[in-house]
Amino acid sequence: MRALIDAHPDEAYVLVYGDIDRFKAYNDLFGTSAGDSLLADIGEMIRRNLPSNAAAARLRADHFIGCFPRSLFDADRMLAVFNDWFAAYRQDFTFFVRIGVYSIDDPELDVNLMCDRALLALRAAKSGSAGSRYVLYDETLRASLLKEQQMAGEMTTALDQGQFVPFFQPQYCYATGRMIGAEVLARWKHPKRGLLGPAEFIPVFERNGLISRFDYYMWDQACRCLRAWIDAHGRDAVPHLSVNLSRADIYRSDLCSYLKGLVERYDVPPSLLNLEITESAYMESPDQLVGAVMELRRAGFTVEMDDFGSGYSSLNTLKDVPVDVLKLDMGFLDARESSRGGLILASIVRMARWLNLPVIAEGVETQKQAAYLASIGCEYMQGYLFSRPVDRETFERMLMDGGRESVKRPIIENLQDDASEFWNADSPVTHFFNSYVGAAAIAEYDNRTLEIARANHQFAELFGMLDDLDAAERIRKDLLTQLLDEDRAALHEAILRAVRDRGDSESELRFRSGGRGRWIRVCIRLLSRAGNLSNLYLLAEETTQEQALRDRLAATRDTIPGGLAFYEVADRIRLLDFSDAAADMIGYTREEYQARTLDDALAVVHPEDRARVEAVAAELDAGASRSSCTMRVLRGDGKVAWLHLSASTMYRDETALYVVAVLIDVTNEKENEQRLKAQSELQCRLSDSVPCGIVRYTVDDEPRVLFVNRTGCEIFGYADFAAYRAGTAGGKIVPIHDDDDELHAKTVAALKAGAAPIGFTYRFVRSDGSMGWIEGTSALERDIDGRTVVQSAFLDVSDRQQKRYEQDIHRYSMVLCSVYDEIVEFDGENKTYRSLYSSGRTLADRTMPMEEALKFWTDHLPEPDDRLRLRAAIDECLADDGASPIACTYRMAFEDRSCWYQSILLRVSESAVLCCSKDVTEHVSNEDRRIMMRVLDTMGKLPVGVGVFAKRDGEVRLRYANDRLSTMFGDGLPGAPDNPDWDAPLELSEEVKRLDQRCVDQESSRMGTNWT
Repeated sequence: MRALIDAHPDEAYVLVYGDIDRFKAYNDLFGTSAGDSLLADIGEMIRRNLPSNAAAARLRADHFIGCFPRSLFDADRMLAVFNDWFAAYRQDFTFFVRIGVYSIDDPELDVNLMCDRALLALRAAKSGSAGSRYVLYDETLRASLLKEQQMAGEMTTALDQGQFVPFFQPQYCYATGRMIGAEVLARWKHPKRGLLGPAEFIPVFERNGLISRFDYYMWDQACRCLRAWIDAHGRDAVPHLSVNLSRADIYRSDLCSYLKGLVERYDVPPSLLNLEITESAYMESPDQLVGAVMELRRAGFTVEMDDFGSGYSSLNTLKDVPVDVLKLDMGFLDARESSRGGLILASIVRMARWLNLPVIAEGVETQKQAAYLASIGCEYMQGYLFSRPVDRETFERMLMDGGRESVKRPIIENLQDDASEFWNADSPVTHFFNSYVGAAAIAEYDNRTLEIARANHQFAELFGMLDDLDAAERIRKDLLTQLLDEDRAALHEAILRAVRDRGDSESELRFRSGGRGRWIRVCIRLLSRAGNLSNLYLLAEETTQEQALRDRLAATRDTIPGGLAFYEVADRIRLLDFSDAAADMIGYTREEYQARTLDDALAVVHPEDRARVEAVAAELDAGASRSSCTMRVLRGDGKVAWLHLSASTMYRDETALYVVAVLIDVTNEKENEQRLKAQSELQCRLSDSVPCGIVRYTVDDEPRVLFVNRTGCEIFGYADFAAYRAGTAGGKIVPIHDDDDELHAKTVAALKAGAAPIGFTYRFVRSDGSMGWIEGTSALERDIDGRTVVQSAFLDVSDRQQKRYEQDIHRYSMVLCSVYDEIVEFDGENKTYRSLYSSGRTLADRTMPMEEALKFWTDHLPEPDDRLRLRAAIDECLADDGASPIACTYRMAFEDRSCWYQSILLRVSESAVLCCSKDVTEHVSNEDRRIMMRVLDTMGKLPVGVGVFAKRDGEVRLRYANDRLSTMFGDGLPGAPDNPDWDAPLELSEEVKRLDQRCVDQESSRMGTNWT
């Protein structure tokens, strides 16, 4: 450079200093070899474009300098050449070039000083606005440099003299208005320039390498404050303080050990000193930053990501750096609901919630911003709307006036064990989702919108998302808005069911895409929940053909006698739809019939007749247009019914046959010869072949049993009919439980009055004395001798009833054990007591005689009235119909304490009572105190003398006297301060005794004799 300038003394020159922004990022992404090649290629490009009478060189790293004749130099054209060359060099990375220009006015100036001045201009370009691609040196830059050097020189003295002071900007929970913490910000109390903000000196310290020493000083100041506040107000009243970690701090290998030593020196919990890092530190040294953060978190510090969103790799940073809290940069994200920034902000908050990260929004300045942040789930805020940064004294007043609370992590509830695997691109769940499950999607529901977060190819194809990208975007944003009002409401209700019941639900909807409409069935499963956000798994399939056939089925439903059913015949027979009459004729509700045939369309067909129905299906599949059969079906009540099935082909495609069947109940039809024969054959086989008990008996003046089949004998506990007759001789002809005799008599009376066959459920007594349950149907007929006979077919349902009872008891116990201290069962039939749950001690499922248990219980009740009332309540509940629970409150006495208990008695079956008890001593004591205080307050204001007396064991003592009564009797009054016999029993006059007896008699009359 010197030789060039000296060789052309008449030529005016400029010195250009430039470097490449993001060169370090290029090295990190593509490797140092690629970086070295880039520098060599830049040098070659500069050499090719270098004019005559000019010189250029690489000074260091990615810094280049050049000296050009002023007449030939054009900064804009030079930058354009650089930009065009970089754009063509590599299209997957964006380069930025900035230059500083020094116009050489004094050729005798040292070249090193010329370079320094050009470098000053380059730094100004880098620190200026985004459009500052180059800056020309002037004396103001030199003055700025001198000012920086002076400020850097004053730093040590300022630290020693305590000129740097912490200011605090509070952070608040918007919903409660309570402070959660504060960020520590530095201020310089300069002796000449006054109070300086961090923007005036922090960049200077960073450029001069003094920032780490300054940071250490501010950390120490923060710990001093925390220690002082803990000593003054206690640990729970002190908020966390957030301090900044600069990029230089991250490079220190002793960072964690220094911070640990600092909090140990001041005896401050690490959880109170939060550490803020910035995204820019990640780009410079990602591995070192990740390692430092992990070490700090293991040491107990909370690490916050500061200014999230302002960097150029926010998502990468969030993925790689395991921080605890996100601090959003509100200056970068314009938080208005209608803006793109507001949408981005909402997405970040939602993403943070699923990552279980609390979010603090910085720079909140308006109420509108705060309200919007709260509406998208950002609970914590910091900014001028709430408070400017304040000095220590002001902050301490704010803290004492407003209280504090802790930052809470979002609550995420995973309902499926592998829910998180859907977001792992390499997991088997993801592979299965993409390839094998059919049309599937993962959606997010917030009580208003259904956003498709992820959809496989089949789902996109089914909803027309592959052919219409605009429609696909609308569907992804909110599938609900793309549906008809009726279908939107139905799908919304199905989603609410899945979320509420934490299970599966489904809905059918109409959807139009690609010029055609179609019916789609959507099955919904809840995967996880976080607040009002729910992650859902959607599985969809097209049902257009099914729906068309259903519509044709519905059009003919009312004109067809009996019931209709619609089947698909392929590799198996599947029930697609049916009329309500089809379900009703075999004793099912629509929902029960649907559930019964979900996996097997022929589940209700008698096992011996399944082959008949399958033969009809095979005949239609072979080409017949119609086929029929008569079959037996198993009714919902356990009986067997006969149906005639007439099936026809409705539609056939490449993979399946669609069949409609007319079902007619022929069980009670006797006019047709075929039906009479079927019924006659059924009667002949009833004795031993049907899977139920059969009993026939007369209902005349001297009823007697005529026949019991083998199944019936086994149910009643007898080897055969002869043993049955011997066992019941002299007693009931049918061993129905005494409690159900009245119900049985009503059934017989109704049959004799002409009623159709009647279903029944009775308790019965086996030959060994145990009790069981039977269900069946009774019908009246005349036998060949003309006698009026009742014939009953029944099944033993004892196990089912017991299982149902045990399930109910288990559900009651599981629900009630979180509320009550003791749960027991009284069995009035077997006179037993069983302990189901006890919070105070570990109990097995223990059973003991009821009277023995009650005696043990009531022995702990000191008041006879309480014993009588508790036993009366139990007896009443056992004898009552159980429509309403019975509550009983009583006092219990133990060796070491006395307490009040409340028992709730609930009839849970014909013979059992559930008793749920809990200790209510605190509630009763608090209520007594409140009543006493109200009474005393009232009596103290009365214009007469008032006293409260307690009577126990025949003795009366004064417990309270208002001021007027004390004045009337003076020191002679029991309870007076100078009277040593204040608690002595009082002598009552005869008149007072008569009055007391009269009050007792009136109370006894009011309560009734059972409570005297």
